[in-house]
Order: sequence, then structure tokens, then C-alpha cells
Amino acid sequence: MKKLLSVLLSAGLFFSLTACGGKEADPPRDFTTADAQTLLDSSAFSEPLEEIDREIACSLYELDPDQVSEAAVYGSTGATAEELAVFVFSDTDAADDAKTHFENRIANRTEDMKSYLPGEVPKLEKAVLEVRGATLLFVVANDYAPVEELLK
Repeated sequence: MKKLLSVLLSAGLFFSLTACGGKEADPPRDFTTADAQTLLDSSAFSEPLEEIDREIACSLYELDPDQVSEAAVYGSTGATAEELAVFVFSDTDAADDAKTHFENRIANRTEDMKSYLPGEVPKLEKAVLEVRGATLLFVVANDYAPVEELLK
């Protein structure tokens, strides 16, 4: 009887421990240039954004164009601080290095907007800048709900 009780308790302990172990969450996926279109089609921006040529975008963000394999970049016509960029880099180091350039962009634009368009500063303060693998997403938006949905 003691052996049976011991086996049942062991089995119960085993099953209770394995029940707690869940499936690990999948790592977040890398960004794609299609994500830019998804955000453009959403309610994230207060005005239509204009597409920016890849070479001009690399110059604007001070990026090495040889390290950029794909890009989808859009900006405001000047009435807002809103912009959107998805870059696919040649490797993860290039993406990590690029993040610094975007952090500088946010700081510089925030300082510029304080005197030029102070109502746009809160958008810059909430800017989304995220690197996943060899990809980078940068968004300055009017409504961040669609961006948050994309980041899930």
C-alpha cells in the first residue's frame, strides 16, 4: 500500500510540474518593407506621407547605402514631424549601428521642433525605434495604436 501511495504521489508531482511548463513564446519576427505599407494604410499618420528615395534616405539618416539591402522610407511634407522607415541591413551589426543614427535624428528633430512646430514634439517623444535582427523600424506617428499592434 505504501508503494502504491508513493507511486501515485510521484506521478501527481510529475504531472503538476510538467503542467506548469508552457510553450515558449516565439521570438518577434523581423520587420519587412511590407510593414511600412501596413502602417501607411492604417490610421497612424495625420497626413499622407511622401515616399523618400533609398539613396536620399540613406543620406538623411547618415547610413552606409552599401549596408542597406532594402528600404521603405516615407516622410511628411513639412507640416508634421511624422515619418516612417523600415530598413533591412546586410547584417545585425549594421542594424545595431544604425540605431544610433536614428537616436540622434530623434534628438535633433525634437530640438528643432521645439521652436518651429512645438505641437509636434510629443510625437517625437513617443517615437518608436526598434531593431530586430538585421532590420530596423522607425516611426514618428500621430496615432501609435497601429504601431503597437505591429510590434506584437
